[in-house]
Amino acid sequence: MLADGTYAIPSTGVTFATAGVTLRSESGNSEAVVLDGAYSTDEVLRVTASNTTIAELTVTRAVNHPIHVYPAATTSITGMRFYRVRFIDGGEQFLKINHSSNGAYPDDGTVECSYFEMTDLGRPHVERTPGGCYTGGIDGHGSRGWVVRLNTFKNIYCAGEGLAEHAVHFWTGSRDTLVEDNLMLNCARGVGFGLGNATAGRTYPDSPYPSVTNAGHYDGIVRNNFIWANHDYFDTGIGLEQAPGVTVLHNSVVSTQGTSFFSSIDYRFSTPGAVVRNNLTVRITARDGATATADHNLESTPTTLFADFANGDLHLKAAASQAVDQGATDAKAGLDIDGLAHDNGAPDLGAHEYR
Repeated sequence: MLADGTYAIPSTGVTFATAGVTLRSESGNSEAVVLDGAYSTDEVLRVTASNTTIAELTVTRAVNHPIHVYPAATTSITGMRFYRVRFIDGGEQFLKINHSSNGAYPDDGTVECSYFEMTDLGRPHVERTPGGCYTGGIDGHGSRGWVVRLNTFKNIYCAGEGLAEHAVHFWTGSRDTLVEDNLMLNCARGVGFGLGNATAGRTYPDSPYPSVTNAGHYDGIVRNNFIWANHDYFDTGIGLEQAPGVTVLHNSVVSTQGTSFFSSIDYRFSTPGAVVRNNLTVRITARDGATATADHNLESTPTTLFADFANGDLHLKAAASQAVDQGATDAKAGLDIDGLAHDNGAPDLGAHEYR
């Protein structure tokens, strides 16, 4: 446990290589304990062991990743937990999750009740070399069974200097990811499962979709998220690329359609078994031969349906008749953005069940 204060992290960073270790603030105040890389360390914290917990503190100003998770040897790691962590200003992806080249994987982690933000002070430190704006929130490679819920992602974008990565992105053969009940406010992209159609990644002995070569993501659910933007650098809310079996359910994905806006929900390449249902959107797009069961979605959603659209509050108003009771019952609906069931009569469209 760490007492309140700001801790200057050495250039080597800090590595958690022993299973079962927890690092947390003594006070439980995430803002009162700050691990500061001061842009002198590539990674503030490295997690290379199973059942590591990082909780109730702030990690900030890494050259690359505030926290990097990866198996250090030939054995896969599991059970990593990040709870009420504040990730502020990463030069690259704020929470990086990597597999190893020798077949070890980082599986079954959770990221809950945490906060990710790129500030105006941090934006000039973003890595530009790989593609103009090489940063993002969570970036998972070849990982299975991660849960990302009840987090806030804010202002992860570059202003006219290239497209940032997603607030939440799992790809290169990731599987069974659950992304639910998150707020994604003014990020360049919201949720991404997969990227492109020819990126080799993790494969599985049971070969769940043998017709899909180099799947970016297998199965998984994206549900009950608020994804909102009112700036010119917002591209896509939810993107599925070579992502068979993914369910996109009860999300509210709306924006003011800035100059870079493309789509609220976009699916492309091979996506057999994908379901897109009960979402509130500006528009939904399908490209490159992608198919999905898409029903009970509203496009061109009026901003007047929401409690305070101008400030990203996408709770429904009582008069939101285009959304209230307009959905289809789905066993995978989960709980709405406020933790309530979608069972008040017919389910409402979007992430909020009006009561």
